[in-house]
Amino acid sequence: MSGYIYETHLHTRGASACGVTEPEDYIDIYKKAGYAGIIVTDHFFNGNCGVDRSLPWAEMVEQYCSGYERAKKAAEGKDFDVFFGIEYNFEGDEYLLYGLDKEWLLKHEDVMGASHQKLFEMVNEAGGLMIQAHPFRKRDYIKKINLHPECVHGVEVYNAGNKPEENAKAVLLANEQDLPGTSGSDMHNVVQIEDYIRDKSFKPGGVVFQKRLTSIFDYVNGIKNREHDVIM
Repeated sequence: MSGYIYETHLHTRGASACGVTEPEDYIDIYKKAGYAGIIVTDHFFNGNCGVDRSLPWAEMVEQYCSGYERAKKAAEGKDFDVFFGIEYNFEGDEYLLYGLDKEWLLKHEDVMGASHQKLFEMVNEAGGLMIQAHPFRKRDYIKKINLHPECVHGVEVYNAGNKPEENAKAVLLANEQDLPGTSGSDMHNVVQIEDYIRDKSFKPGGVVFQKRLTSIFDYVNGIKNREHDVIM
């Protein structure tokens, strides 16, 4: 598939408790795999976050954004884009948020404890994008499937960590609700991309645009306007 490929769902050891790979170690390998950039979406404070949650809010935000900031710094001068995102958790159903940044987080401590509708409104007010991540994933830590198509701009229809039947249900949901789909690897360990480069034993995700993104809002608007293709 020709165009500019972006990883949309990626965790770092810098801010996700489950992250295996240091932020800096993603850049060269993703570039080698043919990607134009990544969006760092570490788990937020209400999910599997690696930040010390006993700290004051501003210090928590600084720690949380460090994974993204370290990756971005490592990409300087390498013709590779690094953008900021968030994975937000509601008792098992999770959402990828794009278009918010450190300054927004510092001013919005009230994002914690928001309802689905309130979070959607906050993201909209910021001109951002809210995507339901891996909506049909079944795991021990997910007690039940919760769907909120009225509170999202789109659905993650391919997640490399999902089973094929789980992704197939996500495609149906997006089609039924007339929502754009996205695709991401849900990357935690760079070894998987190395496997993809070596023997294609791992099938990563991604979103493809015909124009290079210059900011996260190019991604936000590109998804909303369905100017993209998804890797599945």
